[in-house]
Amino acid sequence: MTGLRRAALFLIAALLVLGFADAGAAASAQAQDKGRGRDKASPAPPDDKGARVDEAMRVSGIRSHLALVRIRMKQILDEDARIDSDARRWLAQTLDVAFSPEAFAKPIRQALLDGYDGDSLSRVLVWYHSATGRKIARLEQAATEPGIAQARKVYLARLENKQPSDYRLVLIFSLDEASRASEGTFAAEKAAVNGWNRGIEQILSGQERPEVAQTQIALDVFRAQIQDTVSDDVLREMLYMYREASDVELRAYVEFLESDAGEWFFKTVYQGQQALVERAVDKVADDFVATVLTKKITRPPAPSTAPTRR
Repeated sequence: MTGLRRAALFLIAALLVLGFADAGAAASAQAQDKGRGRDKASPAPPDDKGARVDEAMRVSGIRSHLALVRIRMKQILDEDARIDSDARRWLAQTLDVAFSPEAFAKPIRQALLDGYDGDSLSRVLVWYHSATGRKIARLEQAATEPGIAQARKVYLARLENKQPSDYRLVLIFSLDEASRASEGTFAAEKAAVNGWNRGIEQILSGQERPEVAQTQIALDVFRAQIQDTVSDDVLREMLYMYREASDVELRAYVEFLESDAGEWFFKTVYQGQQALVERAVDKVADDFVATVLTKKITRPPAPSTAPTRR
């Protein structure tokens, strides 16, 4: 999918020259948007602030975005045959704890309260209560449901023979950039790698364990993902996630994300996300060490038709 990414980068410049965003109308809308941003509403009472932030987190696709970060990391483990089932299980457990949507929710809510902008939040709520906003949030939620991996694989295989339009690719690329999906995943994966590495350093002083070698394999896989394919994987995922949205609906989503209100919302959410990621390094290391040292590993029963490999 590196070709997809390069094509999107090239076409963004070309389509902008051709008036991709309808420059005149967009400029007018942005001017009005910024003008409204300067006319700040009266400060909301603390209780009202909290209720409005909670509503924004509920009606938007933020929790789905956060769930997808963890799903992407676990898919990397699932798709590499070199990692055995035991190592995959306890490595996945560290991700479940450190990067759960619930763990992300608290620092993100605090970031939205600390950087509260009542006018922008009002426009965020208006957009997500619109028909297009509700549909986008529904599609993002559906992407977090279990059991869709095969359907996504089949859909993407079809795209090899029938590529999306250039315009569609530009829209998907713009969504990734504006929502910080690849950026957030990159940061979380890096934190997981650093946490596992710190955990390995702590247990290497004791007797060498097979789990250490298995984790080193996982680290190699994650490093490769971080360096080469995070963005391409996210773009492929988005092609499937938004397959039921029209180009018009995706363009409306991009315009919202790039508006002052949308940019404030997702930038603030990302700041809260980063606060969790910074703490996740120690959390991943601690959970990893506890899992290895206490041997809390449940091995699946070996098939009766094959010898156990240990």
